[in-house]
Amino acid sequence: MEDNKKNARIFYITMAVVLAVVTILIIATIAARRNVPEPDLPNNNTDSDNNSNIDEPTINEDENTLPTFVLPVEGVLSVDFSDTVPVFSQTMNDYRTHLGVDISASLGSDVLAVADGTVTNVWDDPFMGTCISIEHSGNAVSIYKNLDPTVKDGIIIGASVKSGDVIGAVGESAMNEIADEPHLHYELKVDNKHVDPKKHFSFLKPDDNQNQDSSGAENNQ
Repeated sequence: MEDNKKNARIFYITMAVVLAVVTILIIATIAARRNVPEPDLPNNNTDSDNNSNIDEPTINEDENTLPTFVLPVEGVLSVDFSDTVPVFSQTMNDYRTHLGVDISASLGSDVLAVADGTVTNVWDDPFMGTCISIEHSGNAVSIYKNLDPTVKDGIIIGASVKSGDVIGAVGESAMNEIADEPHLHYELKVDNKHVDPKKHFSFLKPDDNQNQDSSGAENNQ
């Protein structure tokens, strides 16, 4: 009888110990979960105060604006720009497009950089003679052809030039236009596309010279 009581007592004590251990484990687990740090979540706050220190990309307006151009040479417009309608070529005796303008001028006349820029190429073309290209702001490129073979000292690829700097001289090196009077063949590209230089330059035309001569004669009478 006493053995049964003893065994029952041991059973209850064991059960109490087991319950106590289980309770302690449950409490410890809950406490551990509460102490786990919360993960960092992205801050979706759109307040202007919080975004005031964010660096925004800046755009250099000067690099995206066409410069103010100066005339590449003193002379008279002799052949117009025509990228769609073919014009007659005296040298080749045929009709073809003309992606620039021809400015008649005396042999050896100074050819000027039309704006600040960087020389991107100096080359001899078998048809258009000695050529120079200069890159400007606004994604513009000016191209000078039919130059004298001797270009200005320092005009090499990568050289910086200022508006009005002498880069070469009018020559007769373009075999495709050798029958024409001495002139500068000038082209202008914007965004890698040929554009009509007359949209950006005020060229003298033959009629302008005649008007100047007649007005001068009247003033001298």
